[in-house]
Amino acid sequence: MYVIEHAFLNLGKNKGRNILLGVIIFTIITAVTVTLAIFNTTGIVIGETTNVMNSTVRVVPSDGQKIISEEATAAISLQQYQSFAESENLDSAEIKESHTSVNGVDAVYFLKHPDMLKNFEAELRKKGLPDNYSVVTDESAFQNAIGSVANLQSLMLTFLIIVLSLGAVIMMLLSAITIRERKYEIGVLRAMGMKKNKVTLGLWVEILTITLICFTLGMGAGTMLSQPVSDMILAGQTASTSAGSTSLAERLNIMTETEEPIQVNVSVNAVTATGILGISILLASIAGVISVSQINKCEPIKILMERN
Repeated sequence: MYVIEHAFLNLGKNKGRNILLGVIIFTIITAVTVTLAIFNTTGIVIGETTNVMNSTVRVVPSDGQKIISEEATAAISLQQYQSFAESENLDSAEIKESHTSVNGVDAVYFLKHPDMLKNFEAELRKKGLPDNYSVVTDESAFQNAIGSVANLQSLMLTFLIIVLSLGAVIMMLLSAITIRERKYEIGVLRAMGMKKNKVTLGLWVEILTITLICFTLGMGAGTMLSQPVSDMILAGQTASTSAGSTSLAERLNIMTETEEPIQVNVSVNAVTATGILGISILLASIAGVISVSQINKCEPIKILMERN
């Protein structure tokens, strides 16, 4: 109990150093909160978008996007496209005439589940779909829809690694400097009979208390900054990206026909908060490990003699 009380007393005695340490930890936790919030949210968006896009299919010539022959151009009529939409495998379909599309028809079919693709294609074959046509997912629309979000997720992962690496290094340096400055204090405590593990516990309680306070403040600041930072990054990444088809934009609720930036609604959930708390405690523990290694080198008599 004395160790903990002594640790809290030291927090008040060393205000300047503790404030500096707190500012650094607060900055690290805020950056980690913003990064993890955006990273986890983009992961959810990518997963949901992948599921939707894998359920979105088109009927195209088997060679990809090119018309094989004049016969292929006239192989499927508007009525046939509409009959294809009458399927129990579909959730919905959007069919409209278009002079730039194959057979003059732009048809998009939305499966109830991605696994129904083979069943749907088999059904269309029975309804007269020619062999030189294939039923495929819309890869180009998928890349258009997910590209900026995937880039954002990759950027956040890289930034997270950098922040944690720098944070760990800074914490290690600060701990080493702190122990050096408090060498005499540690020597006195050791000379009074306090064991190394208790001295280490006291130092760990100090930094853990600072870390938990900074965690509370950093979580609040990070949560408020996550959405603006996400919007700013996405706005830069999608400035030159054209939007996909209107039907896909409405279905995904990601892209718009006015080519506005992708909107990712960032939030900090319980899992993210728990992860950030774990990272905060890890940073405090890293500092504790440094303290242990430094304290083990401290011999009370030698420290007191050096002071004299």
